Amino acid sequence: MRFSPDDVVCRVALNLGWVRTAEEALRAWLPLVSELRPVSAQFEEAGPDGLRRGYLADLLVVFPPPEGGTAVGGTARDRLLARVGGLARRLGLDPAAFEVDEDGLGGALDVKDEQDGSPYGAYLVLALTGADPLNPEGEQADYDDTGEDLL
Repeated sequence: MRFSPDDVVCRVALNLGWVRTAEEALRAWLPLVSELRPVSAQFEEAGPDGLRRGYLADLLVVFPPPEGGTAVGGTARDRLLARVGGLARRLGLDPAAFEVDEDGLGGALDVKDEQDGSPYGAYLVLALTGADPLNPEGEQADYDDTGEDLL
């Protein structure tokens, strides 16, 4: 997926450990998903042997540059902090916990204590300007091998 160099791209990891069914989880997340309008969303049940319980979601949310272009929006760091701060507040998290990388183009907000979590179960927000934080190269891996050795 391609993004504008000025887009703020966020990955939001959610975990509702108290829900017992997918329907409960989706019902709890629907208002958030409707509001954020992610370009991609994945939902799954937490594995029985994993660290998490209940249901998990991964949302890819893209915030385009402000109206009027980058000159209106300040520096890349300012735009990043404004977008991530608003998202963190919406998730019920403390924006001050967002740690910016040394370039000021990305960072992470990691909820270390479950008591600090959000009503949506948000526990990790990764952000990067202009690229997916989990795939900064922008392209999916493409392998020349047929994969026969894996069968």
